[in-house]
Amino acid sequence: MLIGQDNLEEIFGNLIKSNQLSHSYIFFGEPQVGKYSFALSLASCLEKGIFEKVEVENELPKHVLEETLIVRPEGDSIGIDAIRDIKHFLSRKPVYSAHRVVIVDEAHTMTSQAQHATLKIAEEPPPHSLLILITLNIDSLLTTLQSRFQRVYFPRLRTEEIAKLLEDDYKIDRSKADTLAKLSLGRPGRAVSLATNEEEKERFKTASSILAKKTSKSDVIGELLENEDRINPLFAELIARLANDPIKNYDTLRSITLRMSVMSQFSVNKRLQIETALWNI
Repeated sequence: MLIGQDNLEEIFGNLIKSNQLSHSYIFFGEPQVGKYSFALSLASCLEKGIFEKVEVENELPKHVLEETLIVRPEGDSIGIDAIRDIKHFLSRKPVYSAHRVVIVDEAHTMTSQAQHATLKIAEEPPPHSLLILITLNIDSLLTTLQSRFQRVYFPRLRTEEIAKLLEDDYKIDRSKADTLAKLSLGRPGRAVSLATNEEEKERFKTASSILAKKTSKSDVIGELLENEDRINPLFAELIARLANDPIKNYDTLRSITLRMSVMSQFSVNKRLQIETALWNI
């Protein structure tokens, strides 16, 4: 059973048993709350008949899921060529399962053209298809596209649940697990990364310095422009921290998510977008 997702397993398990699974879902919520993990578990269940944790390496399953295609951004975005691949993949009949599954991670990075092409697939889905879009910002998707998908929100988890995950699956002692669970702000993926990933630890320190106004924004912007692959992860970290008080931080949260969407879909001045996103912090 996936931590904190027993209710979803029951709901989707019943949908599968009663043959009422929809052809299209949007999994949305903050970063690292289990959206991608559950999508993989659902795909595995459709092939093997049981929900189980799917181990990943470099964002991909360690073991092959025969009927599953995973689509992620190439560079900053997901373009029309990726959607053509999806259409071709779903047009073929499944062999090992009743469904062919496509998981589009970071769907908010789809270009406008890609979103319109995805809408056409959702309007006339193949009978054996399951298309899952994963996003932290559902408002970055076309309203018409959203209307064709069932939406599933993934909330943060309780500190106790995350601490138990770290103890049971990663053999971390209780005291350290409790500390990491509190720092995770309700996001199990973040807790695991803080325990095992040096880059995540560095992002945590950088975000803390920005929010505490202990570091120069111009220095941070300069570093991000030199290493553009760090922009979205740092912004995602800031969103998670600011979301602890969404009313107070509404304008800043809205600005950051908007700038992330703009940078992923258009050729823009990234320095200006980053400066605008960080303006109110």
